[in-house]
Amino acid sequence: MKLIKRISGLGSVIAVCLCACLSGSAWAEKIRIGLAVDQLFESRVAENDAIKAAAAKLGFEIIEVVADGDAQTQNAQIQSLVVQRVDAILVCAVDQNTIERALMRAKRARIPVIAYDRALPESRVVSAFVGPDSSSDGLDAGKYMVEKLRGTSGKVQVLELLGALNDQNGIDRSKGFKQAFKALPNVEIISVPTDWDSAKALAATENAFQANPNIKGIFAATDTQIPAIETVLSNIGKHKKVAEDGHIIVTGVNGSNDGYEATVSGFADGIVVMDLNGIGKKAIDLAAALIRGESVEKHNVVPGTFYSNQNIVQHKANIWGAK
Repeated sequence: MKLIKRISGLGSVIAVCLCACLSGSAWAEKIRIGLAVDQLFESRVAENDAIKAAAAKLGFEIIEVVADGDAQTQNAQIQSLVVQRVDAILVCAVDQNTIERALMRAKRARIPVIAYDRALPESRVVSAFVGPDSSSDGLDAGKYMVEKLRGTSGKVQVLELLGALNDQNGIDRSKGFKQAFKALPNVEIISVPTDWDSAKALAATENAFQANPNIKGIFAATDTQIPAIETVLSNIGKHKKVAEDGHIIVTGVNGSNDGYEATVSGFADGIVVMDLNGIGKKAIDLAAALIRGESVEKHNVVPGTFYSNQNIVQHKANIWGAK
């Protein structure tokens, strides 16, 4: 067992001194972090790269396993990480209930577990969570749309393309977005689930405009769906850029290349860009603190930043998906 795991049995003063000596990159031996990933897509890859970069600065080794969206596979992968005696586990869960058994094994092995990106509020095991401030991100996207629609008379309809109904990030983005519209009681929000799937977003947008041709705004819980929105609006003759007559306001959350390019072109009004570097650094900081036996904040969120068509190009360096 590693020296850093034995210090809990020493006197408190000696333990504190040893922890201080082992802070930063001065670890007694190689620290290994298990990274249990739900599945790989653009933002998850960028987030994992940020975790790996932060780990490398401390000299930590990352052991990455990817479940490809299968909860049973992830359960087995986490158990494998426990058998390998990693020093901490970072997990983005496919399904909390399925992996809780494996997380319990980690707890019995005294391996701290940090949930990243996707909170596990019902888990009895997770020591801390770090991820996007999805409520704040949805609120910022909503506030922009509210200001653009303010003063519009009569009933106004807005389409909301939800994420997955069982994903806390999707749920919180929707809550934040709707919170902003409390300032405009004449707005009706038409919410349609998409399960984060662009094909479903395209079909939902087509159906929504067939039933409600006067929709004035569209919010995409993930800006990777904005190209699907653009396809639909082009097909029905409603593709208008920012400031053009008949323009439909489009906002989203993420920071993908799709969202960036759509905002630069003027089809989208703006996007909230997640701070994936901040999330990655915080995840490793939490792991390091827990390995040292320190107490940490249970819930940690990193808010994104809204960039509009007017300022997004000058902030390209801050947008993880911009290429």
